[in-house]
Amino acid sequence: MMNIPLAKIIVSLFALSVAIAVAAIISLFSARLGSEPLIVRALITSLALIAFLIAVYPFNPFFTGKPGTYAVAVCLPVFILLLIYYLYFLPTRAGEGMSAEQLQSQLITDSSSNGIIEVGFGNPIYTPTITISNHELFTRQVNVFLRMIDSNGETALFRAVRALIPGSSLSLEASVQGMLSETDGYEFNPIVLPPNKSVTGKVVFVISNLDDGASFTEALGRAYQAQFELRDPESGELLLEFPLTRI
Repeated sequence: MMNIPLAKIIVSLFALSVAIAVAAIISLFSARLGSEPLIVRALITSLALIAFLIAVYPFNPFFTGKPGTYAVAVCLPVFILLLIYYLYFLPTRAGEGMSAEQLQSQLITDSSSNGIIEVGFGNPIYTPTITISNHELFTRQVNVFLRMIDSNGETALFRAVRALIPGSSLSLEASVQGMLSETDGYEFNPIVLPPNKSVTGKVVFVISNLDDGASFTEALGRAYQAQFELRDPESGELLLEFPLTRI
């Protein structure tokens, strides 16, 4: 059994703690990290890996008493490879834009609601499940809209409920957001998309210009076109549109 000095064990445990902490930060805050330049992301990732390599150094018999050799032969190549990956390989493999689709118009309360819930409000609430994939190198944010066009060319446009609602907290949108935000699985505008990842969840539309759930279902049935739109939260630019699945 290797006889490792207590001081090296303490250093190893500290380095391991750093590696775990940084890895947890990378996992939990992938969207925030995805907003940083590639060099910053490379340095943060290398911190986790090099801390792990330092943690296992005392248990590597090939480099006993040779920390300098270990740093040059193991740690430095790992750092260089990470720089190459983030600054060269990753940009060449990155895609462009986003893709999205509706997965379900699943029920939320009872089998007759068809994705519309009656919660004591005067308007139906439509909660389709969608998935959005960001194929780019950096984090994106999008607002989700629902557009319905009837045979006469009349358009009805609904914005999904927002996470932060300015003004009165007594508004219908704020009431719905407060109720549904306590349940897992809901996404509110703007939806944050980490790089090269997908976000799946239920978006919430308050159908404010129709009387009840039945009329909304009928309106969808009569619609010449019904689609979801992803727009830039700042500029309002249309980024992507994809069809609504009939309910």
